Amino acid sequence: MATPCKYYDVPLKKLNSKNAEGLGTVFTDFEDVEIELCKWPNPGKRPLIARGGYGTFIEDEFKVYWRGSTVLSADHKNARGGAAGKAIVDPETNSNYVLVNWLSAHLDAGEAFIPKNGEPSIFLLAPPGDNVKPEDFVALYSDGSYGISIHPGVWHTAPLPLSGEVVYKNKQGSIYATVDCLLLKEQDTCLKIPLRKPEED
Repeated sequence: MATPCKYYDVPLKKLNSKNAEGLGTVFTDFEDVEIELCKWPNPGKRPLIARGGYGTFIEDEFKVYWRGSTVLSADHKNARGGAAGKAIVDPETNSNYVLVNWLSAHLDAGEAFIPKNGEPSIFLLAPPGDNVKPEDFVALYSDGSYGISIHPGVWHTAPLPLSGEVVYKNKQGSIYATVDCLLLKEQDTCLKIPLRKPEED
């Protein structure tokens, strides 16, 4: 990812029902979590990427891992792997952050994530809408004991582990009808997310 002209500091909050309102449903039991399925016309300016069957969901394991300063995702049945973000250290605070440029939104269904072994993670989300802006995003921190089932059309990237490699239990629509947003290209901005627990709930 190229060096951005601007950073936007995404607010970091605890993942709970209040902070996830309008974005998804918080859960602890992966087996019982439901995935919303819906019709998936492409209502906006971005090209639609679609593949797979219709009218159901699939379960998978979703691996996200750090390689040097880059966080990557891989080994999914119905998703694209690749770089999700790049770590930096803020010289003023000596704190670790991750920069995110690429986001996607699934138009056919929601998607659920929870860490398989209870590792802390951050979920980066923004409400549905074609004209998504950096200030629409929030970073929701989970201690690993609960996950989120996001609504269809919610902008997101791969879950962001604080370190190492994390395998997530994952449910998503079988079509993968998806649109992408590259904020650096569209708005000359990258999202800057702190890699830590939030100071307040």
